Amino acid sequence: MLGFLLRIARSVVNNVISIITSQINIIQDAITSPLKAIVQQVTGGVWKGDGANRFVQEMTSEVIPQLVNIGGMGMGFGGAIRKALDLMDSADKQAASKANELFDVFGKIFS
Repeated sequence: MLGFLLRIARSVVNNVISIITSQINIIQDAITSPLKAIVQQVTGGVWKGDGANRFVQEMTSEVIPQLVNIGGMGMGFGGAIRKALDLMDSADKQAASKANELFDVFGKIFS
């Protein structure tokens, strides 16, 4: 019975993780796309000089990668949840195996 409940929980959690990952990707794109467009405008010549060069450098080497990294942390959280579910499955299988061993021992004693 517990194994059945764990399978249902795994299915629900995987579904939620998939939805969260999709939303993180949408948010990440919604944030980084306009910034990338601004950088392209600046490199295209709408702003020139040392300030423009420094702006492009900061955006491409610091700001945008850090925003992408924030999304990666959210996806790492999903991986940690999956790992926890795997550990629960493993513990459930070990417990079931030990219980079956005990049933076999008791069965031999009382038969």
